[in-house]
Amino acid sequence: MELDIIATNKQLQGLTAMERIRWAVETFGNDAVLLSSMQSSASVLMHFFYRMELKNEILFVDTGHHFRETLQLRDEYMRRYKLHIVTLYPELTPEEQEKKFGKKLYLCTDGQKECCHVRKTVPFLNHIRQYGRKLVMIGLRRSEGGRRARVSPLIQDPRTAGYTLYPIFDWTDEQIQTYLQQHDVPVHPLHKQNYPSIGCECCTTPVEPGEDPRAGRWRHLAKDGDEGPKYCNINCSDGSGI
Repeated sequence: MELDIIATNKQLQGLTAMERIRWAVETFGNDAVLLSSMQSSASVLMHFFYRMELKNEILFVDTGHHFRETLQLRDEYMRRYKLHIVTLYPELTPEEQEKKFGKKLYLCTDGQKECCHVRKTVPFLNHIRQYGRKLVMIGLRRSEGGRRARVSPLIQDPRTAGYTLYPIFDWTDEQIQTYLQQHDVPVHPLHKQNYPSIGCECCTTPVEPGEDPRAGRWRHLAKDGDEGPKYCNINCSDGSGI
């Protein structure tokens, strides 16, 4: 199915977040899936899936380097809400990858992109292609700034010939927190320990007051005058200049 992106975005702009998700499921059926990082924005979307009684896949990529709390939160959502969470894994274990490359890739600038690619992006794209999924929902928001500040609700993903939908692209941090509190939604415990953005344990640190919310990601690769990497690029818009 090929969509008129301009017309569809105009339509989606005027809908609520739940209406955007409903549109995705009505348009693509089971080929509309959610990619979850288990962070706050993803928690909102997973709770929407629960409220809407959706059985569509919720994809979670287990890199082998996640915080224990991240995996525990995934399991809690499966138990509490009976969601269809599918865990994807890289081809190699962390130990096998280190042996193959002769080093821990995430410890060097030239290896970080490759590490994120093989441990996150490849398992995700392999699943999408293997099962013919056509639309992926992600909790990315304009209020996060950077490249994300200009994103539209729907974009094409050239990697899969499909689409990416951001159902809460226009939500603020305040809206996220209000929703989570009103509905008593489980949230990642590290958010309360100064981790506004949470990735792999080996590449994520707390953020100090006044720092950019993503300053804790790949901090060890930042150099004088260079902030270092900001995104893992599993989301196509982060790496495409959109």
